[in-house]
Amino acid sequence: MTVRRGEDWGEPGALADGCPVFAEDRAAARFVRDRLAETADARVPDAGPTIELGLLGGDLHASLGSPRHSERDLRAGSGTRFTIDLGLVRGERVGGGEFEECFLAHLVAMERRRVGTLFSARTVVVMNATHRGDQDLGPRAHPNDGLLDVTDGQLLWAERMRARKRMRTGSHLPHPMLATSRARSIEFRFSRPASLEVDGMPVGSATEMGVRCVPDALVVVV
Repeated sequence: MTVRRGEDWGEPGALADGCPVFAEDRAAARFVRDRLAETADARVPDAGPTIELGLLGGDLHASLGSPRHSERDLRAGSGTRFTIDLGLVRGERVGGGEFEECFLAHLVAMERRRVGTLFSARTVVVMNATHRGDQDLGPRAHPNDGLLDVTDGQLLWAERMRARKRMRTGSHLPHPMLATSRARSIEFRFSRPASLEVDGMPVGSATEMGVRCVPDALVVVV
């Protein structure tokens, strides 16, 4: 069940027996991707939470308040259980071959260049969480509202320098050169191959991709 901003969310509880614990989004996303690939969950992802894991760090963890718990704490019931949406991206790689990846926190796609300097070329940022490192790229994002927060555009050098200073607080948005939206699903086409990064992990390049939010896909304990 998705929630609205300001509503109570999460409840105290222990991580279920046998569920893994990760220190970062990237490793957790790989685990979720592999689970979806090997089970029927990939075909019926709207059936509610079917995967549970613990998180000790990373960008989703920061969006959930950065609680200072150990794995032992999570298994003993000192953590908080959250139902989390999942981002799915599908497309065709440059050179051929379809791909499907998932992300807990964010997706970044940048034309021409290796992902790094945001908005130096056309850049698409899709946020499920609020943060990417020390940057608040999704100031309106919520990991369980059933929507993904999207920023799409390119900035000139001077504008980019000003925006970079404001990204720590999310005050770079709104910006007249950056289009923002909130969507359950969205399609993108790029004029040049775009390098893709999911939860900080490079996953190749594409000229087209479709992104969608799967509500209530995971239980994450922090």
